[in-house]
Amino acid sequence: MQRHSIPGSISATKPLSSLNDKRPSYTDITMPADHLLRGAPTSRPPPVLQRVSNIDSTKAISVSRRSSEEIKRDISASDGASSTSLMAMSAASSQLSLSSSPTASITPTTRSRLREERKDPLSALAREYGGSKRNALLKWCQKKTEGYQNIDITNFSSSWNDGLAFCALLHTYLPAHIPYQELTSQDKRRNFTLAFQAAESVGIKCTLDINEMVHTERPDWQSVMTYVTAIYKYFET
Repeated sequence: MQRHSIPGSISATKPLSSLNDKRPSYTDITMPADHLLRGAPTSRPPPVLQRVSNIDSTKAISVSRRSSEEIKRDISASDGASSTSLMAMSAASSQLSLSSSPTASITPTTRSRLREERKDPLSALAREYGGSKRNALLKWCQKKTEGYQNIDITNFSSSWNDGLAFCALLHTYLPAHIPYQELTSQDKRRNFTLAFQAAESVGIKCTLDINEMVHTERPDWQSVMTYVTAIYKYFET
């Protein structure tokens, strides 16, 4: 077998150093600055941080909702408690008012007696002084005019014939209308006029005639008693 030789193969072999000289150097490669800036990863936050932020916001919203619901429940509970306490106070107040009311413990007998006294005011007076209604009213007149000069009430006729008894009785309630210290038993007309006008000033209608009273020494006792009863009823009942 004949061997063929490649002429100049050995001599044509170039040294490694020459190859290294032709290899490009990475240090010589340059890149524009704007390209580097566009490639920087700091332009937006990482996705992980965004997810954590979203989770925190959701938790905050749910906590806020729970807090508002708890506040509403607390308000509803306090309103219910306030309503209950107000109802309890109202019931207690009603019971107290009923217990303290003067008519709460009135028996049917007492109620019937009060109705009778409203119809006939002399009934209570008769129980207080004893005896008949006429005597009870007479005693009341004596007690009211006690201490007045020239007054001696022993009946409903002659004791009232000069008008001073009427003036004394009404003077105990209406002193500004009757100048009792200036009155005398001789001036009957003035006495009756002052007494009747004083009574009429508060709404007590006069049922007696002045002319008749002036000229009568013994007026009708029933007429006088009726008028005195009207005075008692107005001021004492």
